Amino acid sequence: MSVEPRLFQGTRDILPEELLPRQELVAALVRTFESFGFAPLETPAMEFLDILLGKYGEEGEKLIYKLAYKGGEVLALRYDLTVPLSRVVAMNPELPLPFKRYQIQPVWRADRPQPAQGRYREFIQCDVDTIGTASMAADAENVAVVAAGIRALGLTDFVVRVNHRKLLRGMVEAAGLAAEQEAGVLRSVDKLDKIGTEGVQKELTASGISDDAQRALLTLMDLDGAPLEVLRKVEERVGASPAAAQGIRELREMMEYADALGVDATRVQVDLHLTRGLDYYTGPVYEVALTSIEKFGSLGGGGRYDDLMSIYGGAPVPATGVSIGLSRVLSALLKLGKLSVRSSPAQAMILRFADAAPSDGLRLCTELRNAGVACELYYDADRLKKQFLLAERKGIPCAVIVGANEIAAGTATLKHLPTGVQETLPRAALAARIHSLTQR
Repeated sequence: MSVEPRLFQGTRDILPEELLPRQELVAALVRTFESFGFAPLETPAMEFLDILLGKYGEEGEKLIYKLAYKGGEVLALRYDLTVPLSRVVAMNPELPLPFKRYQIQPVWRADRPQPAQGRYREFIQCDVDTIGTASMAADAENVAVVAAGIRALGLTDFVVRVNHRKLLRGMVEAAGLAAEQEAGVLRSVDKLDKIGTEGVQKELTASGISDDAQRALLTLMDLDGAPLEVLRKVEERVGASPAAAQGIRELREMMEYADALGVDATRVQVDLHLTRGLDYYTGPVYEVALTSIEKFGSLGGGGRYDDLMSIYGGAPVPATGVSIGLSRVLSALLKLGKLSVRSSPAQAMILRFADAAPSDGLRLCTELRNAGVACELYYDADRLKKQFLLAERKGIPCAVIVGANEIAAGTATLKHLPTGVQETLPRAALAARIHSLTQR
């Protein structure tokens, strides 16, 4: 029986050309996360369905992939890494608090894929979270670590947008809307980047929100300027609301701490449209956006979720976190021409002459590997041009030629393929020279 090779829409194979740079990006993120004191954690790909339900809001829950096991009512693929973390903390009460963890694993969402923007149904999230403190210093640290992480990934043209769910609550109240309308209104506003103002207004109208209430809310959200100026403006309008007053106070405190952490003030914006649509957020929220590519979507985001763990029967545990979307970052780097494409991790390819035995090339590979040089051997004695072409196609920067003459003289001929510069040098100096040419 013949089977057509195919993939489910919204998933993809990750070939070496993308996986190699992705591994380097992950290594850069791990270094960044650990420099802030976050420790690694992994959780299963599948969770009990009731662990996931009731955490993401109506829109989010539509995107959960249920597994067919026992009729599809028992297990599901994880939607994010935050809810599994909450379960881990609830199941491990002996964890020392505050508990700081990072997690880099795939998640799954039955969303509409947008490959051009790096949006797939299966993708890698890179999360850091701090559990067990209500201090705004932890939220400021999220802003600092996400900014440092994005820079470590090679992007410099970004801004961290911030807002506060309690400030949003005060704005919803000021627009004359009831508390029970808040979640639905904010979920609609969260789609502003995707469907535009008209689309948001249509959704709000369909939900029974009057034109006057829409106008009042969106006018408040349109306030702009430098961060402290925006907070001053919105405080003048809604500061009488206890919720809004708390949100404004905590945002000011968070930005003061972010400054102490060395966050560039020009990288931070107070954006009153920012809602982060998930229902579990309770405090500051943040999102990272590119400034060089229009309508690209966010590179990451997060916020404070102090009530999430109370669903497991215990007292509320303060918690906050932020995530970087690795697929989105890779797509941005490709669009900006900042991602080198290669399909081999080797720094050098050992080429074959017909007058040299395969064992000669293998011995040289062993010497180079022992000296810390990643390399591979061209197995067959084909034409040199063909061998050079394969090395170039794979993105291997150096080609090493060792024939009978070089073996007898104890030398090697090294060609740096990006520049075309070729040199003959003692075999003992070969590894150091390759290292000097291929430092990434």
